[in-house]
Order: sequence, then C-alpha cells, then structure tokens
Amino acid sequence: MPSFTTRAARLDDAEELAAVHTQCWKETYVGFFPEQAWSDEARQRRETMWNELLTDTSTTTVVAEVGSRIVGLAHAHHNRDEPDLPSEELAMIYVLMSAHGTGAGQALIDAALGGSAASVWVLEQNPRARAFYARNRFMYDGTVREMDFNPNIRELRLIRS
Repeated sequence: MPSFTTRAARLDDAEELAAVHTQCWKETYVGFFPEQAWSDEARQRRETMWNELLTDTSTTTVVAEVGSRIVGLAHAHHNRDEPDLPSEELAMIYVLMSAHGTGAGQALIDAALGGSAASVWVLEQNPRARAFYARNRFMYDGTVREMDFNPNIRELRLIRS
C-alpha cells in the first residue's frame, strides 16, 4: 500500500467517513454483531452521525488518506465532565484492513490525542485493538460494560495517564 497522510476531517468527508466506518465494522465485527450493523441503512445512519459530529467544536476527527481516499479515522471527545477520568476520550478509531500494519492507526491516535491522558473503550474480544492500545500506554482500569443487546459482548475501559 502506498504511504498515507493524515489531516483534520472536513464536513464534506461525512459520506466517505460513513462508508469507511461501516466497512471497518464489517471487517472487524463479523461474528460479534448482526449483519445489519454494516447494512446500507447503517451506513446512512453513520453518515447522519458524521454530519453532526463534524460540526461539534468540542471534538477532534482526523483521517488517514492514501491519495485522496480515506483509509482510516479517529474521533476524540474533549472536556468531559467526569472528574475521575481524563478529559479526553478516544471515542473511535478505525483503519481499513487493507491499511493494517502501515502505521496509519498510530498516526491517527497521535493526531487525535497527541500524548494526552485519555480513556477508550475496547471490545474484550478484540486482541489486536487491545495490543495497539497497550503499545500506546493505555491500561485496563477494571471497568467493564456489557452491550445491551448481547451481554456476551463486553467492553473494557482503558486509561492512559
């Protein structure tokens, strides 16, 4: 794969962000979530969500591109009102499977958070993501949440101080 660049996401990226987000779900979560999670209807809901998120000034969204094609994204929330947690939360980071191993994920987390203290939720059953976060100094804080629709799918909260 050719090298990538990172940049701040723009409002006109919403449609492509929704497509990449949906494709990443399909590549990552088969067997965990029903196929409706990457249906065209799900992509349309994500496009609506991205149109809203990209206008929120209390968040940061960055993309990784190869040429003019988005291959990954990261989205962080700022200034949360949870005093026991870092003020930054990495809400999502996704990289297309075709760009795994290129450094795009690392570039995205660096662009979204820098070295800031932050939290992130990760699926317990996602060892690749958990290893990625461990390399970025995120540690499990003992907090678990179960998915409403399937208690067998659990997320772990990781914190970077």
